[in-house]
Amino acid sequence: RRVREAVVSTQSTGNNFKFITAATLPPFPQLGYTVSSVLLVSNLAECIASPDALFILFGVYGDVRRVKILYKKTDTALVQMQDPISAQQALLSMNGVVCGDKKIYVSYSIFMEVQMPKPTDEAQDLTKDYSDSPLHRFRKPNQKVRENVYSPSPCLHLSNIPAEVSETELRATFKDCGTIVNFRFLASERPDKQMALMEFTNTSSAICGLVQFHNKEYVTEGGRQYLRISFSKAGCIQK
Repeated sequence: RRVREAVVSTQSTGNNFKFITAATLPPFPQLGYTVSSVLLVSNLAECIASPDALFILFGVYGDVRRVKILYKKTDTALVQMQDPISAQQALLSMNGVVCGDKKIYVSYSIFMEVQMPKPTDEAQDLTKDYSDSPLHRFRKPNQKVRENVYSPSPCLHLSNIPAEVSETELRATFKDCGTIVNFRFLASERPDKQMALMEFTNTSSAICGLVQFHNKEYVTEGGRQYLRISFSKAGCIQK
């Protein structure tokens, strides 16, 4: 209980987001415990209540090792992050976010690790291990990556867009996620790797877009390219 009530110090990055450093993460060893890397995530909307969706969503804030959807309560999950710093980052970013008219609640789990199911257990597909996934965003130490991480907002940052992909095509791809109110391409040094901002009417639609289309494959003349999506600043597009 004390873990959940602990006051966490954060460091400002200058971009309206708080990120955790090893120096500010509180293990409180004098109290006999450490902060877990496992998060308890509850009140999930159906569109994100799956291991793959939570892997993509929480992977915005740190590499996700394992995800377990609870067998008898499928709107609740355990998400094991790579380390306590990533877990704290995800907790601060995701707790209280509304998705599909449901407010997500995130807290520390009492477990220090998500256990993989035994071969005889039911619902094997409710638990997945992503330790070796190629989709981890933080495989290489890079502080700038963390400094450009934002809490969920209606605005998405799209990158690695092939040159031949137009605004019309991107709007068509994301149209079922919600109403797109603004879109613009950003200046890029590589025309074969375009960047863009896409703004929806609400955060729930942006979450849907990120979960569904992060790592979408495009086959181009130069080979295969994979769309990269992250959250941008709220109200990021000037009308």
